[in-house]
Amino acid sequence: MKKSLMVTPRLPEAKAAFSRGTKVELDSVILMFISGTASVDAQGKTAHVGDFHAQVMHTYKNIVSILERENAGLKDVVKFTVFLKNMDDYDRFNKARDEFFEKSGLKREEFPASTCVEARLCREDLLVEIEAVAIVQKIKFFQGKQ
Repeated sequence: MKKSLMVTPRLPEAKAAFSRGTKVELDSVILMFISGTASVDAQGKTAHVGDFHAQVMHTYKNIVSILERENAGLKDVVKFTVFLKNMDDYDRFNKARDEFFEKSGLKREEFPASTCVEARLCREDLLVEIEAVAIVQKIKFFQGKQ
């Protein structure tokens, strides 16, 4: 087993004691664990303060950028855990998620498992945070690196 950190130029290096993600290589697959990700820009500032829909979209774009850096994509995600500042936003979240998945070409039968909870987030101006788990076949991963 080999473990390494995942990074992306789209997001600043984490200042707290965590990484943006951890990649674990097993015999035939690579597991990717993406830390809680939010609507944060390259300078580390909250993007789209007060705009729930825009924060959801920006958060998913940040996750996709981490995945793409590792030659993976939304189709490789098997689980999302969503943290909403206010569960009253759940219906709006579902609509935004469906929109993002549709624009990304993800079909309903490819949707990953998902859990959504209400939580106090690390910044007052964040409305959503999402973490992800992805699995990539090693042959796909190494084909993309060439």
